Amino acid sequence: MRIVSHYIAKEFLKMTLLCLGTFVMIYLMVEVMEKLDNFSTAGVPPGQVVNYFIYIIPAIIKQMIPVAILMGTQLTFGSFSKNNQLIAFKSSGISMIRLSTPIILLAIVTSLLIFILGESFIPLTNARAMEIWNVQVKKMESRAVLINERIWYKGDRSLYTFDRFNFKEQSAVKVSLYFFDPQFHLQSRLDAERGFWADGVWTFEDGLYQTYQPTSSSSQVFKALKLPLMETPEDFRYREKSSEEMTYSELRQFIGKIEREGYEAQPYRVEQQMRLSFPGVSIIMALIGISMALRREKGIGMAQGIVGSLAVTFVYWIFFGFSRSLGLTGVFPAFWAAWASNILFLLIGGYLLLHIRQ
Repeated sequence: MRIVSHYIAKEFLKMTLLCLGTFVMIYLMVEVMEKLDNFSTAGVPPGQVVNYFIYIIPAIIKQMIPVAILMGTQLTFGSFSKNNQLIAFKSSGISMIRLSTPIILLAIVTSLLIFILGESFIPLTNARAMEIWNVQVKKMESRAVLINERIWYKGDRSLYTFDRFNFKEQSAVKVSLYFFDPQFHLQSRLDAERGFWADGVWTFEDGLYQTYQPTSSSSQVFKALKLPLMETPEDFRYREKSSEEMTYSELRQFIGKIEREGYEAQPYRVEQQMRLSFPGVSIIMALIGISMALRREKGIGMAQGIVGSLAVTFVYWIFFGFSRSLGLTGVFPAFWAAWASNILFLLIGGYLLLHIRQ
């Protein structure tokens, strides 16, 4: 039986990798055709263009793996059916469930691999790709950056930092402002618990204002202090990481941060749940692929397997997109928005698998 299991695993891997390579190439070609004009118009160097498409490949592979597993399963059993190997397996007393075990185990390993890569390697490559796209194509350079959960902004001979900034209320918490002379010597510093923008003027509350001269210094404790700064709240907007650039732990921290700032975190909670639910799609697709391929005594043909795989993929993504959109708008809780499709198709795949002809 071990020899048979190794043979099935080898054939499944061969078919799945063939499908995965084909899907990735098609996806990549579409991306190239869609974005090449943007790179050309922006005058991006060819080397950076190549880097961008290299960086997006891991994310494409992650998206295409479940589809490749579904079609690889169908094509594997389709090949067995074409060569009458299914009949030979059955004649040897091997049950269809036992025959499917190598594929299910490989799908489980693949799911774990997707989760690990999604929490380590893929966010890094996504961040590199987004940096090239935003900076070199969209020209979205910002003076404000987020470092160690604090906002830092470099002005003209000044440096500002905030613990949190509520753009909705145009207010900041834990403010520190540094002002320099042309030789970049510190001239003055302001530290305040709060700061807010109203009627074109910045007002800071509960703080300390210090000035520095070559031979002396002074300090002033204040309850409220107005400063005529040139910057407006919009200048302090920084390019936040997209959810695709974050790991699960970073996403959890980001959700807590924006909720403290008074923003709605529902879309990010949906994405957080999807990080856990998506790896399991590979297992579900393997179960459905097995049950579809073995629903007849002699199996199905390879052409039928391809059509069936595409149909199942289409239905799954339609249902998944619908539940996700309900979650993003707050109609569905984040958990059900991310898991509803998996639970439904897992029940369908499990039921069909238990009712195949042995």
